[in-house]
Amino acid sequence: MMKKLFKWVIVLFVLTGCYDERITKKAEEQLVVATFNIDAKSQPDVDGQRMLLADHHIDIVGLQEVDKQTIRNPYDMALRFQMEPYVASFFSNAIAFEGGEYGIACLSQYPFLEKETVKLYSDLFAGEETAKKLADVYRSHIPNDIVEEAKMDAIQVQNPVEPRVYQRVVFQKGEKRIAFYNTHLSFEDRQLRLEQMKTLKEVMDQDQCDYIIAVGDFNADSSTSEYDLFSHDYLLCNGLEGKWLETFNLQDDSMMSYSVDNIIVSKNIEIEQVMMIPTNLSDHNPLVVTLKLK
Repeated sequence: MMKKLFKWVIVLFVLTGCYDERITKKAEEQLVVATFNIDAKSQPDVDGQRMLLADHHIDIVGLQEVDKQTIRNPYDMALRFQMEPYVASFFSNAIAFEGGEYGIACLSQYPFLEKETVKLYSDLFAGEETAKKLADVYRSHIPNDIVEEAKMDAIQVQNPVEPRVYQRVVFQKGEKRIAFYNTHLSFEDRQLRLEQMKTLKEVMDQDQCDYIIAVGDFNADSSTSEYDLFSHDYLLCNGLEGKWLETFNLQDDSMMSYSVDNIIVSKNIEIEQVMMIPTNLSDHNPLVVTLKLK
């Protein structure tokens, strides 16, 4: 009787070990990714936004419209996000604004092994002189100041284009190295966005990491067909199986498509789930995907 009992204990131990190994492997393969335009102009509740991401177990997220020590948001927004469970943040400045900086940021539960910021062709699209005037006005802007608001109005009628960047970070999950891109493309012109997408895709195509993920507010507000450039070589999370999520959550009659946020992944990544988190914490809803790194 004791021998049989001992045998069953061994069998149970082996089966439990195999089960634990499968759970560990699944945890190493699965990654929850998000993109979230946090709407810096509305002086958002960053603590609430961070908790929203943490409550949905986001591993890594690309944030857009991020301020750093501006008048409207006089603190380091990216650093404020870097609290439990997030251990790493990386801010990239696109333009000097209100005595501080304005740009995008990555936030992650994994340390960054590499990180870089690259300028996209954008502001010079409207001409060098206009770009300089916009930079000067943005840098000195004071909210609700009559003189400064007049300067802002004067430059806006010249149809300037805000400068844009993309950022690339590399992190590791288990034995897998992942290149993660985050960007916020130009809203001013569709052809300009196409050139920016081409630039981003060329860089992604040449990336030596095994797994590639690109997220962002692509501002693709004219048509979901703007993403066609990526559809042959990559998988689109927003638009998967023809299902488009309208992530911009306000009404804007100038927009023909509200599916402006997307997550694009290399084909060796399986998309297990795509969802949007409805929220009033921003004018965008976070786009969240659960991925499997094959």
